[in-house]
Amino acid sequence: MRGAIWSISFHVTFWFRICSWLYQKNKFTRIIGSPLHQWYKFLNLMSGIQLPICTKVEGGLKFFHYNCIVLAQATKIGQNCSIHQGVTIGRVFNGPQSGVPTIGNNVVIFAGAKILGGVYLSDNVIVGANAVVTKDVPENCVVAGVPARIISTDSSKCFDKEWAYHFGRNNE
Repeated sequence: MRGAIWSISFHVTFWFRICSWLYQKNKFTRIIGSPLHQWYKFLNLMSGIQLPICTKVEGGLKFFHYNCIVLAQATKIGQNCSIHQGVTIGRVFNGPQSGVPTIGNNVVIFAGAKILGGVYLSDNVIVGANAVVTKDVPENCVVAGVPARIISTDSSKCFDKEWAYHFGRNNE
């Protein structure tokens, strides 16, 4: 627990939640929260994690190996998701895949992955390193490649007991 308080991931998500709450309350709290918002922008710059204020993020979000992590503002992220370095969760502005991604619960997105457009990643999905996801992914699947393809329909096999505990999964 003590180590978690010193992690950049904790600070980014903590200040993200404070600033989002102040921003959504009313105009007065936005003005009062302006210095905190500037602090949060500084944290984004120093950590390389661009998590826009008021993005819909549920509890348990973890960032590993920070740097060059970019999330579109309207993205929705479920509970207990893990995002590694070099990940882009981005908007597509027009065409059949226009929109922003929706990420389910217990999703792990490994280094360099790109999730683009109005796609839905269901619960317990694992996105492999450097995968480019442009289509919906059903729950409990592992996807990899460019473009991403399902390589397994049982994501629980990817985690031993230590990883299952670390990512909040019961895999016993």
